Amino acid sequence: MLYALVTPVMASENPLGTEGEIRWRVHPLTENAWRSLLLVVIIIATCYGVWSWTGYGGLAIIGFVFLVVAMAPYIFPTRYFMNGEGLEVIFLGVRTFKGWEEYKAFYPHEDGVHLSPFRKLTALDSFRGNYIRFDKGNRKDVIGFLGSHIKKIQKADIEVAKEQPESKA
Repeated sequence: MLYALVTPVMASENPLGTEGEIRWRVHPLTENAWRSLLLVVIIIATCYGVWSWTGYGGLAIIGFVFLVVAMAPYIFPTRYFMNGEGLEVIFLGVRTFKGWEEYKAFYPHEDGVHLSPFRKLTALDSFRGNYIRFDKGNRKDVIGFLGSHIKKIQKADIEVAKEQPESKA
């Protein structure tokens, strides 16, 4: 099922070349006002429901904290910086950096791209890789930049990954 959702990109699809850098900031909370309003209403309603059901305001505050932490990638902005050395992500003041040699493949989606440390599609991709969101209008630039820095994925690797049966360990 995972294999139908992703399409690998070959390194030859590179409009930018290997030089330069790309910086952008993504803040999903500011992108869609209705979705953001709905999120705020759900969080407040849930906290109110916990308070009215239990009668204890402390649980409502704990619930609020859990919901905000769970939705942190949506609520708080993330900054991305890609250059010839690798990818730096800054989220809630924490910087993480990974060099291009750590990534073996990438899979573009509608609103972002998944960077994988595996050459073949595996069930561990979502746990070991990184998902970076596109900003408005930079999808083509990001995919091209990634194509110039992450080695090609061979079609044979994709076919082998599709044919492997799931292990029942």
